[in-house]
Amino acid sequence: MGIDKRSVRYGALILTGANIASQLLGFVYRMLLSRFIGAEGMGLFQLIFPFYSLALALGTSGICVAVSRLAAEYLALKNYAALKSLVRRATGIFAVIFLVISAVAGLFAAPIAEHFLGDERTRLAVYALVPVIFFTGIENIHKNYLYGTKETGPPAFSDLMEQVVRMSAVIGLLWIFLPQPDEKMLMLIVCGMLVCEVASSMFLRAVYRRRVRRLPDGGEQDARLTRRLLAIAAPVSATNLVNNLLSSLIVILIPRMLAASGLTQSQALGEFGVLFGMAMPLFNLPSALIVGLGLVMVPKLSENLALGNYADLRHKVSRCILATSFAILPVLAVMTPLGAPLGWYMFGQKVDGAYLLPIAIGTAFSIYMAIFGSILNGLGKQNISAANFLIGNALELAMVVLLVRIPQVRMMGYVAAFVASTFLTFALNFYQVVKTCGIRVEWRRWFVNPLLSAVLAGLVARISYLRFGETLPDGLALVIAILLAAVVYLSAAAAQGVGFGTSIGTVRKRRRV
Repeated sequence: MGIDKRSVRYGALILTGANIASQLLGFVYRMLLSRFIGAEGMGLFQLIFPFYSLALALGTSGICVAVSRLAAEYLALKNYAALKSLVRRATGIFAVIFLVISAVAGLFAAPIAEHFLGDERTRLAVYALVPVIFFTGIENIHKNYLYGTKETGPPAFSDLMEQVVRMSAVIGLLWIFLPQPDEKMLMLIVCGMLVCEVASSMFLRAVYRRRVRRLPDGGEQDARLTRRLLAIAAPVSATNLVNNLLSSLIVILIPRMLAASGLTQSQALGEFGVLFGMAMPLFNLPSALIVGLGLVMVPKLSENLALGNYADLRHKVSRCILATSFAILPVLAVMTPLGAPLGWYMFGQKVDGAYLLPIAIGTAFSIYMAIFGSILNGLGKQNISAANFLIGNALELAMVVLLVRIPQVRMMGYVAAFVASTFLTFALNFYQVVKTCGIRVEWRRWFVNPLLSAVLAGLVARISYLRFGETLPDGLALVIAILLAAVVYLSAAAAQGVGFGTSIGTVRKRRRV
C-alpha cells in the first residue's frame, strides 16, 4: 500500500524530521554564537527580538492563519480559481502593513532602541530588521499556503536551508569582522539573518509558482476573498499584537528588574542571556518533535469542518494529544537531571541547576498550550486561543514585575511566572478543545501513562550519569545515560500500551462541533 503524502501522519512526520534537524542546526548555531559574543552579547541579541516579533505579529500572524485555513477550504471544495488568487491578495494586504512598519522604524528607531528595547546599542539593528521583516513575511505567506494545500516537503526543506544559510552567514560575518562595538556586532548578526530570509523566500516563491501553474481550472473567484482574509486575520493579528506586546514587555523588563534588584547592567544582561539564550532553547528542543503536527493539524481540521467530517476531526484531535505526550515528556524528563552538564558542554556557560525542573515543567505546559492553540485555530476558534494566550501573558507580566526585582528571587521569579502562565493558558485551551469537539478526556492514556514512563526514564538518566561519571569522561557518561533512559522509556511505554498505533479515544456521539 502506498503512502498518502497528504495525510496528517505523513505531513507531521516530514515536518517533525525537518524540525528536529532544524533545531539541532539552530542549537549548533546558538552554541557557536554564544562563544563568539558571550553571555552579555547573547542578552543584547535577545533584546532585538521584541521589535521583530511585534512587527511579524502585526504584519503576518493573522494573514498566515487565514491563508492556511482558506487554502485548505478552497482545495477541499475544488475551488481552484479562488485558490490561485489567495496568495496574491494576502501579499497585497501584507505590503500595506509593511509600509506602516517601515515608516515607524525609519522615523522612531532611536526612541525604540533607547526607551522600548532599553539599550541604545540596538538602534542600528532596528533599521536592519526592516528588510528582514519584509522577506520573512513573504516567506511565511507562501509557506502557509503550502501547509494549507498539504505540501509539507518544500517548507520542511526551506527550514533546513534557512538554518544552514543563517548559521553560515552570521558566523562567517562574525569570524571576518569581529571584534566590533556591540552596536555593529548586532548589525552583523541581523545582516546574516537577512541573507537567510532572502534565500528562503525566493525558494518558496519559486515552489509556489510551480504548484499554482499545475492547478486545474475550476471553481469561481470568491468575491468576498479580501473580506474573508481580513475577517480571519484582523482579530488574530490584533490579539497576537497585544500578546506579543506583553511578551516583549516581559523580555524587555527582565534586565531592568534585575538591575533594580542590585545587579549591574552587564550582570543583568549576562543572567538574562544565559537563561533566554541558552537554558530556555535547550529545553525547547523537544518542541521540534511535535511542532510539525501542530502545523498540519490546522488545515486538516479546517478541511474536516468544511466537509462536515466530525468523527475524523475528533479522532485526529485525540491522536494529536497522545502523540504530543508520547514525544515531549520523556525528553524533558531526561534533560532535567542532565541539563547542567549539557549546558556547559554546549554553551561553555554554567546553567543554574535550580532552574531546570521548573523550566522543564513550564516547557511541557507551553508545548501543550501551543498544540491546543493550533487545534483551536483549525476549529475556527482562533479568537479564543488568542484570548487565552493574552490571559496567560498578563499573568506572566504581573509576576515578573512583582518578583524579579526582589534580590532573593531574581530570575527564579521569571521561572515561576513562566510555569504559572503556561499552565493557565494550557488549561484554558484544553478546556475549550474538549468543549468544542465533544471528546471524552482520557487522562490515563493521554497524560498519566506517558508521564510515569518519562519519570522513570529521568531517574535512570540521573542514576546512570552519576554512576558512569565516576569512571568515564563526562561526555561519554552523558551519551550512555541518554541511551539507557531512551531504552527504559520505550520499554515502559510499550508495557503500558502507550504508542502511536494504539486505539485512540472514545468520543461522545451526537455532539456537533
